[in-house]
Amino acid sequence: MSFTTVDYLYFIAEKYAFYAGIVNLIIGLIGNLLLILIFFKVKIFRRNQCSFYLIIESCSDILLISSMYISRIVTAIIGIDPISISIVWCKLRSMIVQSCGFFSVLTISCMTIDQFFSTHYSTFLRQFGSYRLAYRLTIINLCFTILHSSLFLIFNDIQSMICTVYNSIIRKYLSFFYYPILSNTIPTIITITFSLLAYRNVHRIIRRQISIVRRRLDRQLTSMVLARVILIIICGLPYVCTTLYGFNVDKSGDQHMQLAILSLATVIADTMLITNFCVNFLFGKNFFFYLYFR
Repeated sequence: MSFTTVDYLYFIAEKYAFYAGIVNLIIGLIGNLLLILIFFKVKIFRRNQCSFYLIIESCSDILLISSMYISRIVTAIIGIDPISISIVWCKLRSMIVQSCGFFSVLTISCMTIDQFFSTHYSTFLRQFGSYRLAYRLTIINLCFTILHSSLFLIFNDIQSMICTVYNSIIRKYLSFFYYPILSNTIPTIITITFSLLAYRNVHRIIRRQISIVRRRLDRQLTSMVLARVILIIICGLPYVCTTLYGFNVDKSGDQHMQLAILSLATVIADTMLITNFCVNFLFGKNFFFYLYFR
């Protein structure tokens, strides 16, 4: 009976990953491409730091979604997971996924900081919100995430058909610092703090002598950034929890039920996390209609 239940849980996880992956892949690719098109085509968005960050994040999200779900769909079709048999794809995919995910989180953090400076009533502080600074910070974030994610390229390995990091020192670093602090706690504190400060700034924006269109632009951009921050926290927390638990659970023992439940929870958490990177187009679409048809 226990063996049947375990098989059933793995079956549910496999089917859920396949169908949810197809939905996320379609929505994510089309949605992020539409968002990029909107910000490129509409003149008012050009040379705007916030739209620049959103374009860069959408490009990163497209690469993240493609690398995750195309592999899963191929696995469901041919019945063999390329990650579990190809050490090259195991290392490369892990590096791409970690790089893109971490880069998107850093981009959102920079976007909230920039929105705070751009909407501030002080002329001196508004100077820190510039397109040139956004471009330079993006280059720095890209280099940092690639260098950091090279850990997965170096230390990822395949054992018992499972692709993960087996080095004890790196696992401790990932468990106690990278996932809970560097990629979660610090960005969360930054994004919540600066998005709330930016939201407070836009309520003072009426005192500044600027055009009505610019006021509406700043208000909607700030509201969109705040909603984006809330969504990434809600969707990202289950992934962090399941990842930390997966790193610290004993996969070599005779705990089939526990591993089956973990497999299903991991698939659901992964889907929630990637859904966060697929819905950018909702913000872009609402922003576009708000600005031009309200």
